[in-house]
Amino acid sequence: MKKLLMLMVLAAPTSAFAGFGATAHMTGLSDGTGWSPSLDWRQKGVHVNLQAIDIIDALGDDELNLGAGFAIVAAKRTITPQVEGTLSPGLALRYYSINGDVGDAMEKAKMQRSGFNLVGQFRMGMEMKEKMGFGVYVVPQLGVTNLKTLGGKEDDSEIKLVGGGGLEVSAWFVGN
Repeated sequence: MKKLLMLMVLAAPTSAFAGFGATAHMTGLSDGTGWSPSLDWRQKGVHVNLQAIDIIDALGDDELNLGAGFAIVAAKRTITPQVEGTLSPGLALRYYSINGDVGDAMEKAKMQRSGFNLVGQFRMGMEMKEKMGFGVYVVPQLGVTNLKTLGGKEDDSEIKLVGGGGLEVSAWFVGN
């Protein structure tokens, strides 16, 4: 399998790698949620991420944890010839649901069956893009949620304001 994967990588044109990478999300929201690293795609100022690790991990626990986000570069400033400062507003969406049995009655009382959060975000930071892209961003977030926080009541699933954010670090392949 490794040899097949390596052959595909070597046979693919270099431009096929342009814009693909990952982001480590060192962020969290006041509803208690956060993300594992995401799979990213970048093209012409648009950044899209898919929370692939969270999606795969949840499937093993009879859960559905779908998440994705996007941001669009709204402003750029040259810091040095190889480094740009960027401001990228965007959105992130999560849908979470428990699909199987969660165990005993006490555990069921603590868990919400399904919910979502939708947040606006502003990725502000710097990007270095020479043969390999690398970016560090401060990301404030504000939005709505109906996900129950830990220790919340069973009927505590009304839509409420959620805030948070943190630091994101991205790395991606860029074209020649």
